[in-house]
Amino acid sequence: MTLTSGAQTGGIALVERPDVSVVDMWGEIDIALRNEAGAALARAFERDLPVVVDTARVTFIDSAGVAFLVQLCRIGRDEGLRVTVHDPPEAVRDVLHMLDLDTVDDALVTDDPRKDSELQGSAS
Repeated sequence: MTLTSGAQTGGIALVERPDVSVVDMWGEIDIALRNEAGAALARAFERDLPVVVDTARVTFIDSAGVAFLVQLCRIGRDEGLRVTVHDPPEAVRDVLHMLDLDTVDDALVTDDPRKDSELQGSAS
């Protein structure tokens, strides 16, 4: 977790649902979250289910956070699992666009939660 004066400013957690693994990301996503990112990535792919990456509450993402997204998408592709980056906010979309990663290795990037039924009803 990212800490500033003892307060958490960002995080990554896996929400396990029966039919999908949701990687929930919020706040500032940076190198300080590498342990959380690694744990979420490992558990998500152990489950062998589609992965939804919920970035809706991300306020900042650095190169380590982008590398995590790319790694999720590439491993998903290699494992034959669908990876969806759900409703990326401007902070995430701008970085992905600047790096020409708008599709993040063919992962589906959705703006409309109604298009991503796997995420509907999530407890964020």
